[in-house]
Amino acid sequence: MKPERWQQLDDLFHSALERAPAERAAFLDDACAGDESLRKQVEALLAAHVEGGSFIENPALQVEARSLAMEEHQSAVGKTIGHYKIISSIGVGGMGEVYLAQDTKLGRKVALKLLPAGFTQDTDRVRRFQQEARAASALNHPNIITIYEIGQAEERHFIATEFIDGETLRLRMSKGMQFDEVLSVGMQVADVLTAAHAKVIVHRDIKPENIIHVRDTHQLQTKSSVKVLD
Repeated sequence: MKPERWQQLDDLFHSALERAPAERAAFLDDACAGDESLRKQVEALLAAHVEGGSFIENPALQVEARSLAMEEHQSAVGKTIGHYKIISSIGVGGMGEVYLAQDTKLGRKVALKLLPAGFTQDTDRVRRFQQEARAASALNHPNIITIYEIGQAEERHFIATEFIDGETLRLRMSKGMQFDEVLSVGMQVADVLTAAHAKVIVHRDIKPENIIHVRDTHQLQTKSSVKVLD
């Protein structure tokens, strides 16, 4: 999906939400002006919103954001954003795609999170994207990912963080975990949340996918070490 098309879809979705359900069909008749593909996409988002309600883990717009980010994946790999050369994709999140990149100034690997180009004109999404980085950087904790930089280059907003060599807790769980390992992970995550709450910061999206189990390359650790993301 092109950024312009996404913006149009996003605007129509929110405009439709502001109307009573009985008024939405007439609104889409006028707004879509015979564009059946666009109308079906808006209706699909509305249906997902109604079905999921407040309990949906991945809101409709976050799912669409992942789709948009995936479409941009091929064009981003190999490019340089600021002084970061993108090497490969790490994963896709609700606010965009995360890449493994090389910091050409300091000669280190970083994780580079890019806000999709289609969202750059959305001031609310840009604000939330930047707020995420500021909240994390306000906390000094060994189990919270370190923020190196938040910036903008060539109209692309990015967050550069330390690169964690590891696997998500979800993947680690699928392989099986011993009781002492489960206890260690739980205590570390609880400690992170306690530190965040002390700074009046609420994570709002704690789940195994946002917890990285750090790979111990030296096999010197006596307990599991994790990093909390996002």
